[in-house]
This record gives sequence, C-alpha cells and structure tokens, in this order.
Amino acid sequence: MQQKNIPWEAISAKLKNEADEIQLKQIQEWLDLSPENSVILTEISNTWALTRNRTEFYQPDMSINWQKLMARINYQPKQKAIQKLYFRWAAAAAILAVVFLAGIGLGDALMKTKTTVSYTKIIAPEGNKTQIVLPDSTYVWLNSGSELQYPSDYSAQNRVVTMKGECFFDVVKDLAHPMVVTGSKFKVKVYGTRFNVNEHNQKNTADVTLVSGKVQVLSLQDKLISDLKPGEQLVLNDGKYYLQKAENLEALTAWLNNMLIFDNQPFEEVIHYLEKWYGVKIQLDNDLYYRHNYTFKVKTESLREVMELISVITPIQYNIEGEQVAIKYKKR
Repeated sequence: MQQKNIPWEAISAKLKNEADEIQLKQIQEWLDLSPENSVILTEISNTWALTRNRTEFYQPDMSINWQKLMARINYQPKQKAIQKLYFRWAAAAAILAVVFLAGIGLGDALMKTKTTVSYTKIIAPEGNKTQIVLPDSTYVWLNSGSELQYPSDYSAQNRVVTMKGECFFDVVKDLAHPMVVTGSKFKVKVYGTRFNVNEHNQKNTADVTLVSGKVQVLSLQDKLISDLKPGEQLVLNDGKYYLQKAENLEALTAWLNNMLIFDNQPFEEVIHYLEKWYGVKIQLDNDLYYRHNYTFKVKTESLREVMELISVITPIQYNIEGEQVAIKYKKR
C-alpha cells in the first residue's frame, strides 16, 4: 500500500461529518481499490471514536509504535505538506488502535499477513460509552462495560459481529446481505434497522428491543425464536423467552443521549444501571429489595447527588468509598 493513495483530507472530513459529495466519492473509490483499505479506514474510525471518549486506561509508547506503523504501511517521507498533516493525525489514531488491541491480546493478530483473518475488539470502559462505525457504515453504540468484536474481513457482503453487555445498532439496510449479531445467549439477524441488545450477565437475563425495521432472533444453534416488529421486545429470563410490548422506548434508549430515565422501576434495577453509569459496585441491603420503585431522570448529576435524591424519598443511608458503594436501610 502506498501512502499517496490514501485520501487523508477526505477521511478527516468524514470523521468530523463535514465531507462533501466529492470527498465521499474519493473515499469510496479508494476503498474499491483494495479490501485492506476498508480495514485501515475502520481502525482509524474506531480509534477516533475511542479517543473522543477519553479512554485513559492504557498509555502507549508512541515512539516505538510510530516506527512499527511506519514500517507496516511503507511510509514515504517525501510528500506534500498537507498530506503529512492528515497522515500524522490518522496514523497516530491507527497506532492507538494497534496498541489498544495489543493490550487485550489481539495486537499480534493485526500484524499478521492480510490473508489471515484477525479480529478487532472494541471495549467501552466502566463508566464510559463508545460509538463506532463499521466498514459498511453501520453505527454501533456501546454502553459502559460492553464489548464488540468483528473480523478483519468484515464488509458489506460479510456482516458478522459478536457482542457482550449492551449495544445499540443502527444497521445499514441490505436485503441481500443480512447482518448477524451474536451475543452470549442468542443471535439477531438484521437486514437494516435500529435495535438495542442488553445482556444482564449477573441476572442471567437478556433482551432485544426493536425501535424500527425488522429483526429475527435466533438461538445460538440458528433456530428461529421470534420475529420482532417495531416497539416489541423479546426477553430471556430463567431460560424462557417472552415477547412483549416495550413499555418505554425513550427510557430504554436514553443512555444514547447521555441520560438515564427510570419509569416506576424497582430499586435493584435502578442500582444495576447506576453501577454501569458511574462505573461503581453497589451493595444493596436485602431489606431494600422489591420494596421501592422509582421514577426520575439522571443527566449530569453526580452519584452522591443521586444518592441524596433517593434518600429523600426512601429511608436509606449510604457510604461511597472510591468505586465501592454500600446502601443500607435506615430505620426511622
């Protein structure tokens, strides 16, 4: 691959949602030149999304990894100044992607020959959310503590991903090439739609909520479980599936807009979401289970402010020590 073929300026504009029709066409023509170009664009796009979320749990050795990336893409120093500017920005992003993946045991896979199928894993750290764009222009939002993994040969003709946690998908429509999302308990087959998948591993439950379009939910053995229509939710609880109407779509997807909405939800469910939202572990007194329901919103409030709000309407006392929170019943 030659650096002069990479449309850095157009890529930069696309990532900032400022690309015009000419730039988008330029990117598409470059993608058509080689399957490897899709992998490179995806790495840059995903890492740009990760850095926007200020992921700080890994600090790479930039000097060493810069040299590795230069060797990988056959860097040629004699180029126009404007190409250098965009190249350095995008290459630095790609370095972070490679180093981040190395930190979770996948870095070596990306350095193998292009004939080897490797995997990219995106992780949303506890207390943070991440948005990525797949090579077919599908958007995926990852909630706190969630993961998404896809192969290096992912393309508009091969749309297969695996996930853990909670993810919202806005899938590009393609009736000839459905997308398959595999979780730990079932698969979701999609032709183009918007839906949310949420797995509660601690409670051994999961649900799929369809906002628009149509999806099929399959078992891990590819047996059809149910077709979903907009506004419907399939829930897996205690090994059994239940098809029901989604009570409050706004509340279910509020996390996409940096908001939590509780609508008459039990305390233990509120605690589950607060743990993900603030990246903490909360120990709830047994006396508080199944006794109180709550309706309120969380936007920019701190955890302590939320605890104070709850304590006004419920007799509790709480203690926050770093990432550990204890909530006990307070006898009046």
